[in-house]
Amino acid sequence: MLVIAGPTGVGKSDLALRLAESANGEIVNFDSIQLYRGFDIGSAKPSKETRRRVPHHLFDVIEADQEFNAGEYSRMAHPIIDDIIGRGKLPILVGGTFFYLRALLAGLPKLPGRNEKIRRRLQKIRPERLHRWLKKVDPQSGRSIAPADRHRIERALEVWLMSGQPISSWERPVDEMPSTKIALSLDRKLLNAALDTRVEQMYQRGLIEETRTLRERYPPSARPFSAIGYKEAVAVLEERMEIDAAIDETRRRTRAYAKRQATWLRAERNMHWVDAADRDAAFAAALRMIEGES
Repeated sequence: MLVIAGPTGVGKSDLALRLAESANGEIVNFDSIQLYRGFDIGSAKPSKETRRRVPHHLFDVIEADQEFNAGEYSRMAHPIIDDIIGRGKLPILVGGTFFYLRALLAGLPKLPGRNEKIRRRLQKIRPERLHRWLKKVDPQSGRSIAPADRHRIERALEVWLMSGQPISSWERPVDEMPSTKIALSLDRKLLNAALDTRVEQMYQRGLIEETRTLRERYPPSARPFSAIGYKEAVAVLEERMEIDAAIDETRRRTRAYAKRQATWLRAERNMHWVDAADRDAAFAAALRMIEGES
């Protein structure tokens, strides 16, 4: 397998597409929001035209009100990857939800199961209070989990309440599925400028209208509505935020997310870093790695 990782907006999808067309590959998504049907603009999902150029897998496969986690992602992705390899093609994994990637490549720690009673109690507490609580009992998770990511905060607190141990202390599996892992990097100023442009384009392409349509299909509690861009669009629709303020907040959250992603990737094993400033050079470097493994 080939893994293309990196912070949001760095050019992962474009590189993956070029490599798939050049190296007889098929793209497998590991971005959690792109899994959901209809959440297109805010997740920067590849267009239908792009997806017709090479096979794309695990896009638009679940409903927004469906419970889904990293373990379920791994169980869904494994047979798809096995099939691609069985047909003599190269699976190219691309996305930004690295917890899903880790679950796929190495499995997950054997954590306590879901406890509905605890979940119901946690759901009654405001997100900011939950995050402050998490930072006290598990500082490492408090730093790595965004304050807006209520789902992961609740899960971390659930594990702590059930086991007495922070979720960050559970040992992850050591063995990984064989893969070549490439992480794209970009100078911080260049990346921030690209992210700001990307956010503006999301709103220009109709993020507010897309969110309005999705709210007619799914309940307000659906997980993707807390994602970057969609949360701010909901606030605009509910008249809790002006459009300019929503754009500014989306920019801020996007930059912070990219920073967390880079921090996560630096802790990953066997990662090959490639400068994404020159896209042709990055493509050539990635192609050499593929050919070296074949």
